[in-house]
Amino acid sequence: MPPVTVIILTHNEERNIAECLQSVDWAEDVIIVDSGSSDATIELARQTRADVRTFTHPFQDFGDQRNWALDQTAPRHRWILFLDADERVTPELARSIHQVATSQAAPVGYYLCCRNMFLGKWIKRCTRFPTWQLRLLKLGEVRYEKMGHGQREVTTGTLAYLNEPYDHYGFSRGVAHWIARHNKYSTEEISHIATLRQEPLALGDLFSRDRVVRTRCLKRIAARLPCRPVIAFCYLYIFKLGFLDGYAGLMFCLLNFTHEIHMTVKLAEKRRP
Repeated sequence: MPPVTVIILTHNEERNIAECLQSVDWAEDVIIVDSGSSDATIELARQTRADVRTFTHPFQDFGDQRNWALDQTAPRHRWILFLDADERVTPELARSIHQVATSQAAPVGYYLCCRNMFLGKWIKRCTRFPTWQLRLLKLGEVRYEKMGHGQREVTTGTLAYLNEPYDHYGFSRGVAHWIARHNKYSTEEISHIATLRQEPLALGDLFSRDRVVRTRCLKRIAARLPCRPVIAFCYLYIFKLGFLDGYAGLMFCLLNFTHEIHMTVKLAEKRRP
């Protein structure tokens, strides 16, 4: 088993937790940080894996939850892999993680990408695959801070990329749950958009060799664009060839279109006296 501690964040994930745990059965140390589930998440986790360690901590934001997990759960290994319960580690990614954790590699963390699943298929193009999050890291070398509804890594160390993706089942609890969750996300995102509008564009970052630097530059540009919902739909469905993802791709792009509308209207509402 590779020297990796897997930390899974949960809240009412009885539908997902068993399959998530099964995908990391190669890990010797697995921790669940739950934010107060009212369903059978913890019971099913313990039935699936008897040695799983469970903790409870109220959820404030993803950055705070990840930092608390790093500080308070006493991981047994230096390498930490963060997962959400609706994510699955593929065998190919597990092998890549094993190679990293057992090598003398210099990076203190690795960005991972995911394959987003919707209506029974991988919607590759309309989800801008690959997009990157720092999920594999050395304990004590990386912290997180809140950024919109998500988080951003904070470190002075070297970061790298693992190209093998994990699978993300973001619609596993139904479209209604996805819509409710993204209604909350859109409220959190408007303050982040306002911040991005104040940051220098730094257009030279578009030509950076670092994929995350390029992505963040695109976000600063997108924050300043008028007619964001229409532009976002055309970008995903036409420019990124989302139409090749078939019916699932069209439905996803339309859902994202409504998400952008919600943010646009909430921004307008916030500007009113």
